[in-house]
Amino acid sequence: MSNFVISIDGGGTKTLGVLYNLNGLETKRVVAPSSNFAVDAIQAKKVIQDVIYQLIKVEHAPVMHIGVAGYSMIKDIKALEEELSNQFHSKVNIHPDAHLGLYSVYQENLPLIYVVGGTGSIIYTLNNDKINRYGGYGHLFGDEGSAYSVVMSLFKDILETMDLNKSLNKFQQHILKTIGATDRTSLIGYIYRSKKQEIASLAQVLSMHSSSSYAKKILKNEAKKITSNILTVYKKSGINSKFMLALRGGFIEKAYGVKEQIIEILKKKNLDFIVEVDVKEAVYGGYMMALISDRKES
Repeated sequence: MSNFVISIDGGGTKTLGVLYNLNGLETKRVVAPSSNFAVDAIQAKKVIQDVIYQLIKVEHAPVMHIGVAGYSMIKDIKALEEELSNQFHSKVNIHPDAHLGLYSVYQENLPLIYVVGGTGSIIYTLNNDKINRYGGYGHLFGDEGSAYSVVMSLFKDILETMDLNKSLNKFQQHILKTIGATDRTSLIGYIYRSKKQEIASLAQVLSMHSSSSYAKKILKNEAKKITSNILTVYKKSGINSKFMLALRGGFIEKAYGVKEQIIEILKKKNLDFIVEVDVKEAVYGGYMMALISDRKES
């Protein structure tokens, strides 16, 4: 492998570029605005070019791995790779941004199940260098195992309670007060006019009231959904040995008891797995991709 590798994580919120040396140690990092090709392809390319310029001022890197948001919206991936390769005299490889996160967890000869539960949700597997994706269809399909999903489950339960003319419990009353809703009509109105991010943000209220048995139940039910999806993916993926389990995303990592519930249920199923402990930034995955590619070529 060359002495230096550039890895860029081009996300929808920010773009992070890092120059790594041969041993995977960071030499330089650059933080820039978002580079989402689904939002503005011209601006996204410009941001990535600017990040590369700043990194190669320190050292030239013959190999670059770039993960981009909005990957599926790029009309011709190979053409963009060739353009950047010619411009910077480097071998440029472009991937979906999630793939960098996958490879940041990579351990040789250990299959990976990579679970993301944030505003939305998705599961990836990485086995024998083959990546498979499960879910991630968006909030209109439910996004089970996400902050959005758990709040919508809460709202649905409140509406069903109202339909049955039953009294709302204290937590249900609190959440309605939080969003300024007083009845069925105002709650439905709030749901339809709110963006998914706003609805998902209310998952924090559940964690803040973890002393409530009702809030705990709602969170536990969502943890069960995530676990069920993991078990389905495990069976479909053909993994038949010890595997690495990575649990990422704000909801899974921060919601009260969710991560612990997932691990506990999976252990009861007698699965042989290791939970990711040494969590690295997604951008580190670009260095790992270069390392793996170099091993294959040598």
